[in-house]
Amino acid sequence: MTFQRSFSKQEQEIRSHFREMLSKAESVEDVKKFLYQTVRDLLKSICDSIPEDINIPDVQLNLEQGNGYLLSDRLMDGAGLHLLMQESDLDAILHRLSEQAWNRYRHLEKNPAKTESKIYPIPGI
Repeated sequence: MTFQRSFSKQEQEIRSHFREMLSKAESVEDVKKFLYQTVRDLLKSICDSIPEDINIPDVQLNLEQGNGYLLSDRLMDGAGLHLLMQESDLDAILHRLSEQAWNRYRHLEKNPAKTESKIYPIPGI
């Protein structure tokens, strides 16, 4: 029997804040940024070897597939996340977070005029 680490406690700690951030997202770029921030915070709370200079390109929505997430090779190799993904529920947690982000992303993508009006309001209307 293999030992499986669980990070569900850390997931619960970030989940409500992530939902709140997504609800306030006004553009698809906000969704990407909020996913990055949440995953960065999660990884820093569970892994000591996360580089300090982690940035947005290291954590992304998988735009080519239209679902899921991508972590950069630099992050996967530098922090030793390959093994951690195999020995824990981290991959499942990241899929759940990306699923929430994709739902909000698609919603905002369908209504670009509404997003634009929030970002660039027209005076008098």
